[in-house]
Amino acid sequence: MSGAKIFVLHKKDLVKIGAIAIGAIVLLVVLLVLLLSGGRGEYEPESRFIPGTYSSMILLNDEPLHVRVTVSENEILSVFLSDMTEQHRVFYPLFEPRMEDLALEVLRYQSAFITPQTDYPVTTGILQHAVISALEMAHVPCCCDGAE
Repeated sequence: MSGAKIFVLHKKDLVKIGAIAIGAIVLLVVLLVLLLSGGRGEYEPESRFIPGTYSSMILLNDEPLHVRVTVSENEILSVFLSDMTEQHRVFYPLFEPRMEDLALEVLRYQSAFITPQTDYPVTTGILQHAVISALEMAHVPCCCDGAE
């Protein structure tokens, strides 16, 4: 004996449900737009770097060793040591392997402001500082620095 069930819906309840549904749809659309755009705002400059190769110098026993960073407009392309002499290799054997490790991390994260995973923090710190110096030369200056 199943009888017909009667539901009574008040106009006030229908309006509330409709408003909540519309609010939820708007919220979902906003979240999707933010997630798909990567959270980037309108104020982000079109390019991060001035394309080219920039170098920073490290003096080891009064002999220069250059850290070179090559960038495109929006990406760090390569990080490497140049002018590495045999004397550097003999007296500073950790520089080349630490530079290779640091370069991989910089390229992976597209930033030199990282915490490298290393057992040689002093050597890596010297190299990281040189990479940061080279990248500072490559950065596009912001038109609003210091202006209010």
